[in-house]
Amino acid sequence: MWSLVYLQGAGLAILAVLTMVIEKHAAMRGCQRNALPKWFDRSLRVLFLTLVLGPSVYHLDQYVTSVPFPLFSVLFALYLVPYSDLCEQRGGRKTLYARRWGVLNWLRRRFSLQLVKTEDLPADKSYIFGIHPHSVLPFGAMLALSDETETSQFTKLFPGINFRTLAATFCFYIPGYREALLWGGVVDAARYSARYILNNGYSLAVVPGGATEALYCHPDHDVVYISRRRGFVKLALETGASLVPIFSFNENNTYHLFGLESQWVDTLKTKFQRIFGISLPLMKNILPRKCEITVVVGRAIPVPHIEAPSDEEVEKYLDLYIAGLKDLYNSNKDKYNCKDKGELKVM
Repeated sequence: MWSLVYLQGAGLAILAVLTMVIEKHAAMRGCQRNALPKWFDRSLRVLFLTLVLGPSVYHLDQYVTSVPFPLFSVLFALYLVPYSDLCEQRGGRKTLYARRWGVLNWLRRRFSLQLVKTEDLPADKSYIFGIHPHSVLPFGAMLALSDETETSQFTKLFPGINFRTLAATFCFYIPGYREALLWGGVVDAARYSARYILNNGYSLAVVPGGATEALYCHPDHDVVYISRRRGFVKLALETGASLVPIFSFNENNTYHLFGLESQWVDTLKTKFQRIFGISLPLMKNILPRKCEITVVVGRAIPVPHIEAPSDEEVEKYLDLYIAGLKDLYNSNKDKYNCKDKGELKVM
């Protein structure tokens, strides 16, 4: 038993060292311009999962199972194959089972989810859908856009548009959650992964504010963190994909959060986000609250195809995007917000 404790302690020590390296190089935040060598990327994932689950697998084989061979170790080794296949960097899974899961329909009903179209979007073009706000999780927009059931509002309003969604690299390190994301059409948020999607005829749904925007989640006002988010605009220019702002009204009202005005809670969440690239939700409720979420899809902003856009060109279209987002918010806030939240704050 003590050997298990020592093994777990050694694993945690190695993870602590890895955490410092990861924070310095942003290795789990989906922001690498070029892919890591595949052998290194796979090795990092195998090492991570082994350190996290290995001691528990060993314990199960030693003290729980009664079969004459290490059953759980064999199952663990078999799982490492799909776990480290890196398919999230090459378009993800082909079959998207999760988009038809009953639990997602239950959530759509719980949120009284409505999808509103501002204008038609031709299916023969590629789009980068910018989702706002991130909130704890961007439930509304993700549920509305990823619906492939017979009652899908997205399919009826925007027929023929196929898309993938981006998520932070670390999300694909978490067993179970990784599979749910892949079956839902979610892929790695790294630049090379996003470019692969657009170059293969798909559209892309992104949350430009990312986990940083989640730090500003508050039920009484809406904040978007976008003023310095030039990457998705540059990607649009490099591929010629039109930019489409989306705002999910009342998204920030799905959870009660701890420490909304606490400095030390803010510091803790910021540190966690810098390391792993995902937010640390300190929630009072496990299930999201019932509320009416309305997702409004704005007008497309045409973007020229420029292989190497200048900083000035990127800034120009970012300004156009922010203006389009503000117009979308101001035109709909009185109709769909559950209460007066004032003006949209752009950071």
